[in-house]
Amino acid sequence: MSDAWVCSVLLTYEGDPAPAHRYVDGDGHTRELSRAQLLDEVRASARRLTACGGGPGSRVALLAGDPGRFVPAFLGALWAGLVPVPLPPPPVLGRRDAWIGQLAASLAVVRPDLVVAEEAELALLPATQARRLSYASLETARPEADVAAALTLPAAHRPDRTAYLQFSSGSTGRPRVVVATAGSVTANSLAIMRDALAADPARDHGVSWLPLHHDMGLVGFVLAPLAVGVPVTLLATRLFVRDPGSWMRTLSDVRGTITGAPNFAYALATRRTGGDRLARLDLSAAHTLLCGGEPVSPRTLRHFADAHRVAGLDPAALRPCYGLAESTLAVSVAPRGTAFHPDRVSWARLRDHDLAAPCGDDEEAVEVVGCGPPLPGHEVRVAGATGLPRAERQVGEIWVRGPSVCAGYLDGAPDRPTPVTDGGWLRTGDRGYLADGVLHPAGRLKDVLVVQGRNIDPQRVEWAAEAVDGVRAGGAVAFTRPGTDTEEVVVVAECRPHGSGGVAGAVRETVSQRLGLSVADVVAVGPGTVAKTTSGKPRRQEMRRRYLLGDLPPALVPSRPTEAPRSSP
Repeated sequence: MSDAWVCSVLLTYEGDPAPAHRYVDGDGHTRELSRAQLLDEVRASARRLTACGGGPGSRVALLAGDPGRFVPAFLGALWAGLVPVPLPPPPVLGRRDAWIGQLAASLAVVRPDLVVAEEAELALLPATQARRLSYASLETARPEADVAAALTLPAAHRPDRTAYLQFSSGSTGRPRVVVATAGSVTANSLAIMRDALAADPARDHGVSWLPLHHDMGLVGFVLAPLAVGVPVTLLATRLFVRDPGSWMRTLSDVRGTITGAPNFAYALATRRTGGDRLARLDLSAAHTLLCGGEPVSPRTLRHFADAHRVAGLDPAALRPCYGLAESTLAVSVAPRGTAFHPDRVSWARLRDHDLAAPCGDDEEAVEVVGCGPPLPGHEVRVAGATGLPRAERQVGEIWVRGPSVCAGYLDGAPDRPTPVTDGGWLRTGDRGYLADGVLHPAGRLKDVLVVQGRNIDPQRVEWAAEAVDGVRAGGAVAFTRPGTDTEEVVVVAECRPHGSGGVAGAVRETVSQRLGLSVADVVAVGPGTVAKTTSGKPRRQEMRRRYLLGDLPPALVPSRPTEAPRSSP
């Protein structure tokens, strides 16, 4: 398929009975589409959106819940030359007021012409000038014959034309709107599927539960697979939230070869799947399990690999990766078939000198996960505060350059996005270092804890806190507060209801033993309290704000002490 823009690829699906998509909704109901059927649904969606008032360049906000409804509508918008804007559906559990506020802010920024949601969601939508449509009413719309005839072929997409608008994860503040172009999406899709994954439509099958309003789910498992024709099974995110075991069961059932998720999902899948269920899985076909979207914990990957070995999983299938929406999705991916070996570096030199020096026998080590070399045709630079490149193994800000970098942010005039690059380089705001050409991310610049002149990556503190019995995996967040002489470290830890007794002391002791760092305050909170981005990363600055305002609800009354930390990462 020489022309990789997704709409052009879809055009080649005419009359093709090969499988394209398999949708599993939140209730577990499955619907399968051949390539020809997918093309028919995309064309039908394009015609209906046009009949409902959409025209070339019109923005259509789509709440990304049921994949069987969202994906054809999203692709139909691209086909018709509209600009789709994927937005999150209501949360499965709690935080509905926060979702409504976030949605109101998002709609105010993108100012869509149409908003498409499920019938029950329409009543929850904040005020907007856009025309509101339910997916059900969209599916029954009857366009005029001239509209149908005009959309037999897809709208032309020049490489620099806006394809869709993607909200960034907002890990350091408010989410921003990324302008993804046809050229950047095509470049990243091919770099992922052809160069990094060597995907083969005849043998490969993707599986994903990832939110489709987020770049990892949308690009990684809808747009990129379409660019080369790889079939995909898409599970509703709420199905995974309710039953994390559904992810690996589906991968086993369909003999899936490619999947991916953030670090926390691997921890959750390991914790929620018992040994008897693991023994019934067959993961021997899987060659790529991507892990990205947040810092990768070596402990999490080891536990996942060890637990799923009985299901035939090759540990080399676990492939850490790094990316961000401003570069469409992926920047680097660990090579296929390479055993997972974290970089063991001196904790003291990393902490005190921003130098990832190999650890000596008499030094305390810390492990940093490598996320592979930059994708072909892309460059990565690690820069210091002045913007000059830093030497091998020196930690600095990760800069990216290449054809996947987006057109800019939708901050000002809609036709003139604010550039994201500086001299062609995208400054990611992430810290990391290069070693032997491999990128090793090491946290967010704005999240770094500066205590007594030392720079400490907060995820190290969080991973130590999560090793304490009673603290939920992925439920710890670390930040600083003003102190008398220096900033002081605070840890907020999600605990089981009635199970927070002794957690504070155990967290302080574990962090002190492992990192030589004093924790001034530990706040035990209930499950679901820690604010996170759409990709599952903790929103540390938001949690710091809530802490300083005294706006953190405590966990329920503790019932038993908790002292012993779990095994080290």
